[in-house]
Amino acid sequence: MAEISGTATENHTKSMEEGVLNYKDGEQVHHQEDDRNSSGSGSGFCISVSFLQKLIAEVLGTYFLIFAGCASVMVNLSKDKVVTLPGISIVWGLAVMVMVYSVGHISGAHFNPAVTIAFASCRRFPWKQVPAYVLAQILGSTLASGTLRLIFDGNHQHFPGTIPAGSNLQSLVLEFIISFYLMFVISGVATDNRAIGELAGLAVGATVLLNADFRSVDESGEEFGTGDSDEPIQRNMVMAEISGANGNHTRSLEDGFVNLKNSEVFPKVEDWNSPSSASKPDKGSGFCVSVHFFQKLIAEALGTYFLILAGCASVVVNLSEDKVVTHPGIAMVWGLVVMVMVYSVGHISGAHFNPAVTIAFAFCGRFPWKQVPAYVFVQVIGSILASGTLWLIFQWKHDHFPGTIPAGSDVQSLVLEFIITFYLMFVICGVATDNRAIGELAGLAIGATISINVLFAGPISGASMNPARSLGPAIISNRYEGIWVYIVGPICGAITGAWAYNIIRFTNKPLQEITQTASFFKTLGRSSST
Repeated sequence: MAEISGTATENHTKSMEEGVLNYKDGEQVHHQEDDRNSSGSGSGFCISVSFLQKLIAEVLGTYFLIFAGCASVMVNLSKDKVVTLPGISIVWGLAVMVMVYSVGHISGAHFNPAVTIAFASCRRFPWKQVPAYVLAQILGSTLASGTLRLIFDGNHQHFPGTIPAGSNLQSLVLEFIISFYLMFVISGVATDNRAIGELAGLAVGATVLLNADFRSVDESGEEFGTGDSDEPIQRNMVMAEISGANGNHTRSLEDGFVNLKNSEVFPKVEDWNSPSSASKPDKGSGFCVSVHFFQKLIAEALGTYFLILAGCASVVVNLSEDKVVTHPGIAMVWGLVVMVMVYSVGHISGAHFNPAVTIAFAFCGRFPWKQVPAYVFVQVIGSILASGTLWLIFQWKHDHFPGTIPAGSDVQSLVLEFIITFYLMFVICGVATDNRAIGELAGLAIGATISINVLFAGPISGASMNPARSLGPAIISNRYEGIWVYIVGPICGAITGAWAYNIIRFTNKPLQEITQTASFFKTLGRSSST
């Protein structure tokens, strides 16, 4: 999962306007760059991301949003409503939340022409950049829709778009109201410096979830998506003008991350974006050897054990007890156990629990290659031990296998595993390795990503995203059908996802120096005690 710790600036609510293009008296007052990619030294802001990087972030964010949301609709229609309407709503809401926290500090996380135009009309976004943003958003939506059509063979009866179920006027009024509600929430949580900035992604995602659940009465079919149009749909129930936070608070996300510097292991990765990263560790700098490598391996083994035990147990119980857990329930179990273990041992081992994540970090130079074999070994051992424990408890039948086997062709599952692991690793890099992201909520974002992927990809490929997750049950049950899919797909997807985020990572000037930093939750505690 993620390289986790988590601190935040005391000015946490100001952070939500980082990355927001806000104009006051005709001038930009926040630190996001203008179209000339330059800023004055006395202007109070600095250039952090090129405009091209913002557009790439908008394309990728919109792609993942549409891919996850529409895939949940198509899987629900093709698999006897296994996802359910509440499950579809959860996918849309969590996808919004995850992408806000992943790239909001880069592009502002609009993913929606309506949001972009609304901000421009309020002078919080330059009109000259609106066409490029809108084109990027439509491109992302079109690419996602095309990918889904290739994966699911474009069945005419499984259209994931939006068509009025009643009159056009009825749908127009409803869309106006729920979009008004969405934009009202976005403005409240993401542009008001008195709001709790770190929770903006959660609030916006919850709004989309509620609207998706409510607006289903206005769309054709009993569930999302039945109709006769083949045009890709740009979902308009999306996003916020969001950023991480001002200062270096999310550097702490790399606490516990094993990094080689001068052949030593340090609990904190050097900040690649700061000149101060060249300083040598000493007692006063906060860089010291605090966790033994053997302890990291134990943490990885235990974390993977609990992850596989809880997730696979939910599958076995659901199969053996007349689907009492339900598919959305299984997705929630996987997401929550990942979140819990990230917050439990992320500060010790980095909370990988996944050979694909470990290898991807190594490929990007954020993890030492010489420690990869040990990490992968203990992750697989943890999975085998958990699967063995479940076998002793349940002794599952052949058709109650909790592992991952392609429901369709191996190629279909391979493509899906590549995409969802790409998405997972992209989110991990966004919330756990970028010094502007919101550190405290990284575990929540990563867990939500797991739940989203399991909800829409589970019925097709099993939504492994993790070679260890597939190998453990396969070894215990001696069932290896399509096992190569769950090794090649996740590893290639994770590596590609990590490199994709590096393309849009903060690489320009450092953010303005923050003199005081503290945990967001400690800040709230001090505020309540005064």
